[in-house]
Amino acid sequence: MPGLNTNNIAEGSDKALYGLDPSFLKENPQLVNSYENIHWDSINSLNALVGAIEQVVIKYKNPNDRIKLAIEKMYRELLQKYPLFFGYWKRFTAVEYQLFGLQKSIDTLKKSVEAFPSSLELWCDYLNVLCTNNAVETTLIRGNFQVAKELIGYQFLSHPFWDKYIEFETKNEQSSNLKSIYEELVRIPLHQYAKYGVAYREFLRGIASQSEILDLDATIRSTQKAVTAIWPYESKIKQNFFTLSPVSNGELTNWDSYLEFIQLNRQQYNFSGEMIRAVFERCLVPCLYYEAFWIRFVKWFQREDSSVIQHVIEIFQKGISVLPITSRTFRLQFLQYLKKNLRNDKSYMFSIYSQTIASYMKIWPDQSSLMAEYLSLMKRTEFGSTIEQQDKEVLSKQTAYSNFLELAVRNYLQRRVDRSIPLQDVINDSNIAVVIVELIKSAWLVLKNIMQTRKYFNFYGKSPLLRTSVSFWLTYYKFEKSQQNFTKLNKFINDLGTNIFLPTTIVNDILIDYQSFYLANSNIADYQEHFAIVENSQEIQIADPILFSQFKINDPAWVPNLYKNSLDWYKSREFKENGHPGIIDEKPLITNAILEESSKSFDNVLPPLPTFRNLEKINQAVKYDDKFEKEHIGSNT
Repeated sequence: MPGLNTNNIAEGSDKALYGLDPSFLKENPQLVNSYENIHWDSINSLNALVGAIEQVVIKYKNPNDRIKLAIEKMYRELLQKYPLFFGYWKRFTAVEYQLFGLQKSIDTLKKSVEAFPSSLELWCDYLNVLCTNNAVETTLIRGNFQVAKELIGYQFLSHPFWDKYIEFETKNEQSSNLKSIYEELVRIPLHQYAKYGVAYREFLRGIASQSEILDLDATIRSTQKAVTAIWPYESKIKQNFFTLSPVSNGELTNWDSYLEFIQLNRQQYNFSGEMIRAVFERCLVPCLYYEAFWIRFVKWFQREDSSVIQHVIEIFQKGISVLPITSRTFRLQFLQYLKKNLRNDKSYMFSIYSQTIASYMKIWPDQSSLMAEYLSLMKRTEFGSTIEQQDKEVLSKQTAYSNFLELAVRNYLQRRVDRSIPLQDVINDSNIAVVIVELIKSAWLVLKNIMQTRKYFNFYGKSPLLRTSVSFWLTYYKFEKSQQNFTKLNKFINDLGTNIFLPTTIVNDILIDYQSFYLANSNIADYQEHFAIVENSQEIQIADPILFSQFKINDPAWVPNLYKNSLDWYKSREFKENGHPGIIDEKPLITNAILEESSKSFDNVLPPLPTFRNLEKINQAVKYDDKFEKEHIGSNT
C-alpha cells in the first residue's frame, strides 16, 4: 500500500508493532500511520492513535496475543509520557476489559491512581469497581478509601468520593466509622459542605447532646465562611484538567491569587495543611509545565513540615521529571536543598545529588559550573577531613583526592570510562577542563608539588579540548606568575590568539595585567634575555614584551611586523580601522617623522617642521564598511 513502510517497524524490537504479521499491518494502515507518525505535542495526533486502537479492538473480536500486546504497549507508551490524561486511562481500562477481562481492567485502574494519585475521577472509578466486584473484601476496600481520602478527599469538588465512602460504610453498618467520617467532613471547605452538615445532624439525632449539636452548628458556620472566602477563586477555575495547550493568563493569575490567599489567610479561615496541599496539587495538573507553581509548592511544603525531607525530595524529583529543560531555577534549587541537608544523611543525600547532577549534565552539557559544584561537594563528602585529624591523615586524603581526579581524567581521554564511578560518568568535552583545573590546583596549592603541577600543564596544555578553556589558561597564567617564569609567560602571551583562543575581553585583561606584572617584577637582565631579535635577509625585527602585549589588545591575533616591506603601510585596512573593525578613519599622518632618526643627523640644527598627509580629510565624516551588504547582499545582485 502506498505510504506504508513496514521496514521501519521491523527495525527496533522496542516498537509496539514489531513482530506483527505483515498482513495485519497492511489491513490496518490507519493504526500503523497514526503510531509511526505520531506527534507527541499534538492532542489531535494522540486522539487519532487512540481512535485507531479502538477501531482495531472493535474489528477483531478475538485478536491474537501479539496484537493484544501491541495494543497494550501503545497505550502504555502514551500514558507513560502523559499520565495526567485521565480520559485515556478510562479508555485504556475499557480496552483491557474487552481484551483480557475484568481483573486486568481493575489492575489497570489501580495503576492509573498510582500514576495520577490526585485524580478524583480515576479514584472514584477504581473504588466503584472495587465495591461492585469485590464487595466482600471490605478490609481492602476500606484501606483504599482511607488512602484516597488523603489524596483527593480535601479537594473542593470531592463530594462524589465522600458520597461513595459514606455509602460504603453505611452498607457495612459501621456507625463508628461513619461518625469519624462526618466529624472530619464537616470541617473541610467543600462545594457541598451544607449537605454533609445536614446529614451529620440527622445522624446525631437522638444520640448527641445539645452541646454537641451547638458545637456542630458552630463548625458548619466556620466551614461556610471558609467556602465563601474561596468561592471567588474556585468559581473562576475553568480548566482543572491537563492538556497540551498553554494555560490562559486568566487561569494562571487566578491560581496564583488563590494560592496566595489561602496561605495568607490560613489562620483566619482555619485552612488545614491538607486542604492547602490539595489546592496546590489541583493547580499542578493544568499548570504542570509552569515552573513558578512548582517553586511555590516546594517552598510552602518546606515551611509546612521541614522535617519530612524525603517528601520534599519527591516533590523536587516529580517537578524535575516533567518541567521543560529551560526550567533552570527549580532544578538548581534542588541542588541547593540537597547541599543544605547533607548533614542529615550524608551518604544518601550525596547519592541523590550525584544522580541529579548526572541528569542535568545530559540536558545542559555545556554548563561546566555544575561540574565545579559537584567536585566541591564530592571533596567534602568523600575526601573530607576534620581539624581533629593528624596532618598525615589529612595529607593522605588530599593525595587520594588528587589520584582520583587524575584517574578520571586519564580514563576519559583514553576512552576507558568506568560508568560505575559517578564522576567518570558525568565528564564530557565541555567540563573536563574543570576537572583538570581542580587536579592542577590540588597538586599546586594543596600538595605543593610544583614539578607535578608543571607536568600537568605541559601535558594537558597540548589537548585540543583545552585550547579555548578560560579556567585552564587563567590558572596556567597565575601559576607562571607565581614562579616568575618570564620565558613561559612571554610564550603564553605570544600564543594568545594564535594557538590559544580565549574571549577578547579575557585576553585584554591578561595583557593589561601582564604589563603591570612585567614592569613590577622583571629587571634589566630579564628584559635583555627576552628581547627577541630575529634576523632575516632584509631587516631586523624587534619584539618588545611590553609593546607586543600592548599591540595585541583588542586584536589577539596581532603579530609583529605585520606590514613589513610595504611602503604604503598606512593604507592598510588594519591601520585605518585602528582597532574598530568596520569603521574606516583616514587620520592625518606626519610624513617627516623624526622618531626613528638619529639626533646626530641634525648636526646641531633644529629639525624641520612637520608635514602632513591626509590633513584635508580631518573633517570628513567617518566611513562605515558594511560587510554584510558587500559580502551577502552584493553577491546576490
